[in-house]
Amino acid sequence: MRRLATAVFVATLLSLGACQPVPTATAPRQVRSVGYGHVTVYPNYAELTVDAAFTRPRLKDAVAEVQRVVDQVLAVSKRYAPGRDDVRVSSTSSNKEFGYVKGKEVFVGFNSTQSVTVRINDLRQLSPYLEELLATPISRIKDLNYGHSQADSLRREADVLALADAVKTADKMCAALHVKRGAVLEVSDHSSPESSRADGWGRPTADIELYSKSFGGRGFKMSPELLRFDSQCSLSSALE
Repeated sequence: MRRLATAVFVATLLSLGACQPVPTATAPRQVRSVGYGHVTVYPNYAELTVDAAFTRPRLKDAVAEVQRVVDQVLAVSKRYAPGRDDVRVSSTSSNKEFGYVKGKEVFVGFNSTQSVTVRINDLRQLSPYLEELLATPISRIKDLNYGHSQADSLRREADVLALADAVKTADKMCAALHVKRGAVLEVSDHSSPESSRADGWGRPTADIELYSKSFGGRGFKMSPELLRFDSQCSLSSALE
């Protein structure tokens, strides 16, 4: 009987030992900080889209009218945007157009539309270019916005500034705690790839409807605002 009790006692000890948690390595003490960086520049190019749209009783007449205006737009645009990829032409789209007369839907004609997207790399030429565009029978100028040709480099510069700011913040925290910052454990970039205006409200755009042709032959000036490239970085460092 004593031998049986001893065997049961040993088995119980083995069972309890199997349930004990496995010791784990202690996580290193660390400090976490966030840094911010931004670069503000003046834009060096503008991009816009020009629409030509006409409605005629016959489809071929609508298409021909659109093509005539697009040819004028291309002739003007290529003088101000001579680069190979500075002028892009969309395909022509055509649809039936309906209107309402005395509450009844009636067929008006065939509508044909085509767009030309243009990039102006010399902002000094933007105003005279727009003035010449407005002298043509275009329907709309839309999506006028500004950018910078070195945007990728500017974003990386903002990233470096954000990282430096995170390191500086971590060092200040360590100094306040009377400890020394050790090796970097992790770095995370939380920046957005998009640039924004200097006031933080996003990239400025403009749409100008010209169906009334009230702008014909008159020039105007669009003054671009500063672009701001923002970056945010998180840093984790060990404590010595």
